Amino acid sequence: MVKIILSILLGYISGSIPFAIIVAYLAKRIDIRKVGTGNPGAANVWREVGKGWGLLVWACDLGKGVLPMFFADRVLNLHPFFVALTGIAAVAGHCWSVFLRFRGGKGVATGGAVFFYLTPKIFPLAVLAYFIVQRRPRSPLYVTTIFIVVYAIIVLVYLPQWKWLVPALLIFLLVGVLANRDAIKEMIERSRRKK
Repeated sequence: MVKIILSILLGYISGSIPFAIIVAYLAKRIDIRKVGTGNPGAANVWREVGKGWGLLVWACDLGKGVLPMFFADRVLNLHPFFVALTGIAAVAGHCWSVFLRFRGGKGVATGGAVFFYLTPKIFPLAVLAYFIVQRRPRSPLYVTTIFIVVYAIIVLVYLPQWKWLVPALLIFLLVGVLANRDAIKEMIERSRRKK
């Protein structure tokens, strides 16, 4: 039990590190939360600071999801479910960072890290989906949803063991809702106005 708590806590703390804010400030003394979309993530850094810096942030956000899972898997020897749960904790840390008063980014890149660890052979599809969805600052809800659903189907077909099913679905749900939270909020407000 102690190992599980340690692993999840490590995942959350690792995910909470705001690499986008750190890199943007060190590179050009920019507060990435005050430019572009205001999202402290790789895509906003890519657009507002530079492509190279955006790739650096993307790699760091990838690492902060992969490393805790590696630790949980290879060092603590936890059950695969808890390895995946550690990855989900990293995604949650990115979205609700303890260093940013429980605010953060969309968690898509860190969520991609979880899939990289679980399904490395089809990870390039996640990369492709990520950059297509993030190409526009305000991607329509249906576009993002389509990519998440398609990738979910591919992953669930690929996964050889049912033990990954629940963690995979949880990650899809978390990333999908958080990545579209603004659009979902707008849709709810529009539906209320119509009533």
